Amino acid sequence: GALFRAGDSWAVYALDGGTARRTAVKIGARSATAAQVLDGLQADQTVIVQPDDRIKDGTRIESVRVH
Repeated sequence: GALFRAGDSWAVYALDGGTARRTAVKIGARSATAAQVLDGLQADQTVIVQPDDRIKDGTRIESVRVH
């Protein structure tokens, strides 16, 4: 739910100090519900799941619920 198309590539919005940052990622195996991220994120990074059209690169994120 965090992955989206960015041209011919894939991206996510990762949190960086309370700010959403569009982050290019390289994916490997994927299914309808999961994808393997090979490059672009660190294991402990928080990403925004199901970002809507209000989220852009640089959007301040005030509160985060981590699962």
